[in-house]
Amino acid sequence: MNTLRLLLLEDLDKEANALISFLETNDYEVVRVANAEEAEKEIKNRFFDVIILDIMIDGRPEGIELAQRLNQRDINVPFLFLTSMQSKTVFDEAKLTNPMVYLLKPYNELELLYSLELAIESCYQQSNSISFNEQNAVLSPSYLFIKKKRSVVKVDVSSINYIEVKEKYCSLLCDEGNYLIKLSLTKLKEMLSNPDFKQVHRNYLVNIKKIKEIYFEDNLIILQNKGQIPFSERYKNAFIKDNTIFR
Repeated sequence: MNTLRLLLLEDLDKEANALISFLETNDYEVVRVANAEEAEKEIKNRFFDVIILDIMIDGRPEGIELAQRLNQRDINVPFLFLTSMQSKTVFDEAKLTNPMVYLLKPYNELELLYSLELAIESCYQQSNSISFNEQNAVLSPSYLFIKKKRSVVKVDVSSINYIEVKEKYCSLLCDEGNYLIKLSLTKLKEMLSNPDFKQVHRNYLVNIKKIKEIYFEDNLIILQNKGQIPFSERYKNAFIKDNTIFR
């Protein structure tokens, strides 16, 4: 598992250091910047799972201006405001940038952790997926976001061995453990948009990189971890057509 990488825009050293210490204690990797220009450089050079923005930076509403630019460039990273600004006018302007959350300083620690969790769920439109159970997850194209104690960690999608439909949920069987997400298989395939995952049965999606053997006559797939997946006739022809090695 990997920690979530968080970008923090905060110009006051004392407040930034206290927040960084708290977030790192709860398994976040924090990159702190003191102005919007530094923030844009960091966002350009690496991926962040979530962003915390102070609004007033050196006397200017740089947090709001940065959020506006993120929206204009379609940078799909969940962000929230953490500010001492209680002005209704400032709030209304900030609200137009569609932040996941607007929090006031001094912040409540649990409220901040919950807000970060909700920001990730809302960004990927999977509400209540990680809030209640450590076996539940939120899916993005590259990672699973999983509750671990008070924090959220991420698991690389490539570690998924296979996915099984279970009523309203999909069960993801990974190298690190098993997790549930509240998505249909159709929606899950759409979100993954990953050619490594092939449907081999009405209720199963398999990571072809995890396959060890295929017994076509027995309609059976054996995985590297010795797991066994049924292979239905309905999907066999399409699978062979898409994978020239089996023709």
